[in-house]
Amino acid sequence: MPKNKILKNPRPRKKSDKKKVKVEISAGGIVFRKLKAQISNVKGGEKFEILLIKDSYGRWALPKGHIEKKESVDEAAQREVSEETGLKKLKIIKKLDQTKFFFRWKNHLVLKIVYHFLFLADPKEKPKAQTEEIKGIKWADFSQAKKIIAYQNLKPVLEKAKKYLTSNNLMESR
Repeated sequence: MPKNKILKNPRPRKKSDKKKVKVEISAGGIVFRKLKAQISNVKGGEKFEILLIKDSYGRWALPKGHIEKKESVDEAAQREVSEETGLKKLKIIKKLDQTKFFFRWKNHLVLKIVYHFLFLADPKEKPKAQTEEIKGIKWADFSQAKKIIAYQNLKPVLEKAKKYLTSNNLMESR
């Protein structure tokens, strides 16, 4: 074959052959509660815990879900966190961050964008997992949450929440 001959793709790809990336947008967040601590090294006698959910894959994660039509991101976060955890007395403290990741669903590539908010829960209210989607629910301190949370992209969101609470004198840094 001559050196300067350009090889053409023997089977050119049609536009319809290209796989499109589907984009999904979700919202949720980190729910924390303040408790009177029995631990002497906690500033002001308060302890913070993070609410974790065990997702449908059996992995510890943060509550989140899809945004419905005509719903803002913060409204969706509030609704989804409330639905998944059973907590009704939630207060949004601030928008924390967003995470992005890819996954495959029914042979399609999906880009998932999740907006995370920081929520304050009433310490007297008891969480109750939404059994259709959630396999478990539990409170954990920041260090335990960071160890058991299954998705690496959520760990920086946890750190951002901890940093915010620490910098606003809401918790002792550990």
